[in-house]
Amino acid sequence: MKKVAILLTSEPEMGGEHQYLVLMMESLTKFNGKYFDILAICCNRFWRTWCRRNKVESINYAISQNADKIAERNAQFSCFFLVYNTFFDPLSKMLLKNKVNLFICGQQGIFLPKLPCKVMRPVHDLMHRYEPDFPEIKSTIAQREILFSGVSKLADVILVDSKLGKKQFKESYPKGKRNQRIRILPFTVPSHINNQREEMINTPEKYVFYPAQFWMHKNHVNLVKSIKLVKEKAPDIRLLLVGSEKNSLSKVKKTIRENKLEDNVLILGFVSDEQITYLYRHAVAMIMPSYFGPTNIPPLEAMTLGCPAIVSNKYAMGEQVGNAGLLFDPDSPQEIANCILQVWKDEEMRQYMIQKGYEQVKQWTVMDFKNKFLKIVLSEL
Repeated sequence: MKKVAILLTSEPEMGGEHQYLVLMMESLTKFNGKYFDILAICCNRFWRTWCRRNKVESINYAISQNADKIAERNAQFSCFFLVYNTFFDPLSKMLLKNKVNLFICGQQGIFLPKLPCKVMRPVHDLMHRYEPDFPEIKSTIAQREILFSGVSKLADVILVDSKLGKKQFKESYPKGKRNQRIRILPFTVPSHINNQREEMINTPEKYVFYPAQFWMHKNHVNLVKSIKLVKEKAPDIRLLLVGSEKNSLSKVKKTIRENKLEDNVLILGFVSDEQITYLYRHAVAMIMPSYFGPTNIPPLEAMTLGCPAIVSNKYAMGEQVGNAGLLFDPDSPQEIANCILQVWKDEEMRQYMIQKGYEQVKQWTVMDFKNKFLKIVLSEL
């Protein structure tokens, strides 16, 4: 029987990428031993525990702490490393020993050398090409170029989230590997959202919220500025911010203080999946002013749980929410404020958006994701 290996590097705090990888594993596990055997290559405790619970064969593996330097050396001395990586690299030796036919890399940001089998990997975004000015991107552009240039030359199959994602990959790396296949496998609603298990969390009676790590590109600052505008017409406005601390948190806190919004904007930090579910189900709306795309997972989660989605008009975000969502220019606090006020004050519009959201998410379900992913995997074996 053919063997499929998958590299499991993500952790729950990583958000969308982690959820995408969990869905991949759920898809593969369902047919483990029927169409192929799975070998999970685990890089952390979360995945070791997950594989043990789901009775999946696993091997422990540590990602090198010098991955960027290794990637640079591979790019500079490609001929030498072509031979070394194929026969002497620890990951290659592991794949050869276990007679792996298809290797799936779970995250887009992991450097991989030339491997002795077919390789499939996701490319969720190429924002270093399209949004290069954010500090979290600017400092890594060179490394990202080496990484994605390598992906374009070495991967047999690329998984992208949308038609726009496919277009961006082709125009960014037109000289990719010969016969490389680019398959569209959009994000879908994570299992924990479909299960709808919730854990109560202390919140105001009425609020809007934004679930995102505090990166600059997530655009929390303009969102906070919009709340000052909303407050002029809706003094009872409350915004909840949930997500892991990153490089913009101090600036967000400063903006809150400067605009005297301490009572209107609350930072809850990282919350559990069950608490996120609670927040969606009880919110007036979910706001997503991110500059990055092409698409994102929170709008799907919101629509599934009956929470209106108000999103940035960047990239494929409008296509993702269809006529269920409100769109705004992420550079305009006024536009963001106008959208929030529409939903905050108009319950009839809010109910209309909820119903349209239910219809929108039915167009692409978890089962659709799993069936399409399985079809892609089987076509490569």
